[in-house]
Amino acid sequence: MEQVWNQVKSSLKDTLGPSTYEIWIRSIQFVGHTADEICLQVPNRYFQDWVQSNYGTTLQNALRQELGYPITIQFQIGNEPPEDVAAKNHKAAAPKQVPLAPTTNAPRVVQQSVISGVSVDKIFSNFVVGACNQFAHAASLAVAESPGDQQYNPLFIYGSTGLGKTHLLHAIGNHIKETNPSAHILYVTAERFTNDLIDALRYRRMSEFRERYRKLPTVLLMDDVQFLTGKDRTQEELFHTFEWLKERGRQIVFTSDVLPREIKMFEPRLRTRCESGMLADTQPPDMETMLAILHQKAENMQMNLSAELAQYIASRVRGNIRELEGVLNRLKALCRLHNSQPTIDFAEMYLGHVLADEPHALTPDEIIQTVANFFNIKVADIKGKRRLKQFVRPRHIAMWMIREHTSLSFPDIGRVFNDRDHATVQHACKRVRGLLESDADTVNTIRLLQRNLGR
Repeated sequence: MEQVWNQVKSSLKDTLGPSTYEIWIRSIQFVGHTADEICLQVPNRYFQDWVQSNYGTTLQNALRQELGYPITIQFQIGNEPPEDVAAKNHKAAAPKQVPLAPTTNAPRVVQQSVISGVSVDKIFSNFVVGACNQFAHAASLAVAESPGDQQYNPLFIYGSTGLGKTHLLHAIGNHIKETNPSAHILYVTAERFTNDLIDALRYRRMSEFRERYRKLPTVLLMDDVQFLTGKDRTQEELFHTFEWLKERGRQIVFTSDVLPREIKMFEPRLRTRCESGMLADTQPPDMETMLAILHQKAENMQMNLSAELAQYIASRVRGNIRELEGVLNRLKALCRLHNSQPTIDFAEMYLGHVLADEPHALTPDEIIQTVANFFNIKVADIKGKRRLKQFVRPRHIAMWMIREHTSLSFPDIGRVFNDRDHATVQHACKRVRGLLESDADTVNTIRLLQRNLGR
């Protein structure tokens, strides 16, 4: 049988081409066989998933042609000890191997649950829920429990970096894998999607690309779609992929730093598709949630932090969970290096240059300049008298932010804006407060501005 496999490999080199053969076929090794099964060894799980998904039928047909009868393929990962192939089918774990329904003319391929790119350590049970992310967590859990539900398809999670969006993506994938072993779950970043498309176009492998992203996944999890800005060809391909999956009831989940409408040069038909499902935001955690996250991550790292040290770290990381994890990793390594326990004195000595100082007092000019940069207008336009729509909204937001982050009174703020009446400033602040209660766009804009100001 080993000789048969070597002959099949040789024929596949001509069928698939030298490049594909070298990457995906050459390293597959024969392990053993029974009357109706052959066991092949592959380097790792990702390699197995890709070969099964993209070349499974090709391998089956080549083996069938060589042998004259159909045979089932089983894969062995890395250097796992060989065992009787037939016995593997009768193990307790066998339910995780789901056979594809055979057709009258096609051989049977034993297909395992496929979960590509998902981190097994990011699950719902270790995601800390607070007021800042409660809705996004609930929406993600709803998707994980009922993937393809019209109300949550697609699910679009947005918010600043380091607030748990990626964790929720992986948690969805892990939950679906646990409850539906036959699901094909694909996690990918927008950058990876773009690079795969470029390679597919370059090497004329669009059929393989569309097989990977359209025909195979039952769940598509895509991270950081804001990076598709200005990539017209990639957006076009994502649109058609979206349509293919949605029409077949397959679940789509995207994450982004901003709302779909705020992604610059985002194709309108793709934007409207993203907005047609459920939008859920993640906000910077309040101090209580931040401390809960800090203690949980420290516990996972087997670190014992005092309440005072946790408060010291959380107050200086300012809401970025990814940054918080980096600080804890650094602290643990330093404690091990110096054979010391984590204390405030130790943290101040070795992390003082990493952790930010207490935020400085903001000035009206800093706030106005930040708002002007955000909306891509001039400071003079914000302070000026022109009542064009593109100036009025930034002007109102700047007034509200100055009122919130400085001690200036309404008359003082009016003087900053070219001696406006204090009633005008009051009206602007009242209007922004109203929008913060009813308009998600304004909420997200204020949040991004405050982050830019270090708040």
